[in-house]
Amino acid sequence: MRKLFYILLITHISCFNSHICLAQGKGSYSFNVDNFPDVYGGKEEMKRFLHDHLVYPVKDLKSKKEGTVKLNFIVTKEGKTEHIKVAESISPDIDEEAIRLLKLIDWIPSHKDGVAVNVDYSLDITFSLSKYKKYVKERGFNTPLYTDIPVDTSLNIYETAERSPMFNITDKTFTEFVYANLEYPEAASRQGIEGNVKLSFVVEPDGQLSNIKILNEGVAAGCNNEAIRVIGLTKWKPAIRDGKYVRYRMSFTMNFSLKNSFKDNSNGSQRTWGQ
Repeated sequence: MRKLFYILLITHISCFNSHICLAQGKGSYSFNVDNFPDVYGGKEEMKRFLHDHLVYPVKDLKSKKEGTVKLNFIVTKEGKTEHIKVAESISPDIDEEAIRLLKLIDWIPSHKDGVAVNVDYSLDITFSLSKYKKYVKERGFNTPLYTDIPVDTSLNIYETAERSPMFNITDKTFTEFVYANLEYPEAASRQGIEGNVKLSFVVEPDGQLSNIKILNEGVAAGCNNEAIRVIGLTKWKPAIRDGKYVRYRMSFTMNFSLKNSFKDNSNGSQRTWGQ
């Protein structure tokens, strides 16, 4: 059984058997695939996503209920999740929160002979009181920040709205914040590597980010990972469409140029989630 172990809230992502199975149903069959499904940005981005988005149900938090929810589902060839089932439960509310989180994630789909295919997959999300309290302290909130108007629950992602997302740090513009926090990877600096990383990301109705993706080839020697890390630090006021807070896709191109000023990284070690 393949397991990709993540520290903190997520314990592993695994396939059901020694091989990934094509989704059962139409043309039911199974075989090995070229690649396993993965989240955009990999392990570190999954940690950041859970750190920023998980909300412990109040009743279970008070009763100190902990454990791991195991979810079985299909990752479609489009990178979406379908037919989600709870294989191992903690409580109805915690199970519902685990499902909510899973539905927000876009996946890099599996391929067979270069063609995207549907596969069965599973995800274990561990709800830990001690880790959650740490996360709440670090991110500064325990319940959703924006509740004054309804939230669109359709999971649709929009690119137009009556009010687009607004960067929510008062002393800097979005661009200023990005470059003030960018740490040029030591390997890229040493090799004189420069270039642009074009990213897209979703501002969720709670103002946090999900699905940070690199749209071009990006830049080698750690620059792609650094671009994802810095974008993940940003905070937003969510978009409003038809009187509701909605999911909204944005894009940004980050320039890695040794001529620009950037945060000192003389020790060559960017902070990652969990450190």
